Amino acid sequence: MRNLLILLMLGITMPAAAQTERDTLLKRCPIAITDTVSSNNFFIEALPATLKVYRVKGKLTIQVQQKDQFFTLFFHSKKLKSGNYDIALGSRGNSEVESTYSFKSGEQVSYINVSSGKLEVSQDKETKLWHIKVFGMIANMVERSVTYYRVKGQLVLP
Repeated sequence: MRNLLILLMLGITMPAAAQTERDTLLKRCPIAITDTVSSNNFFIEALPATLKVYRVKGKLTIQVQQKDQFFTLFFHSKKLKSGNYDIALGSRGNSEVESTYSFKSGEQVSYINVSSGKLEVSQDKETKLWHIKVFGMIANMVERSVTYYRVKGQLVLP
């Protein structure tokens, strides 16, 4: 009886495949994070980047990685939908997105939230590719000074 129950449970769970994670290697980095004072870009456009699409607790997450730097978009829905999204800290609604820039330096890791911005999502009907345009601003406070960074990007997802 016990063996029959185990086989029955295996038969039920096998067809229920999990969401496949997708990693894509891009020849050029689609994200630019530039300092507003010096126009220094932290992501180097000429170097390759890895685009990862996966789910965290069932919600869509898109990440661009270049060496030890990460730019991540956290959606509050399971599927991508065409339209405009607001980038906001602590967002909860389906029309809002959270975004972070993180990097490693030796043993230390830093996370900086994108404080404000917009996301434009559209789907090309012919090629069935998703186009995501990112426009945002990062405010980073170190001791008594605040530095602002612009975030721009254009992602293409299958």
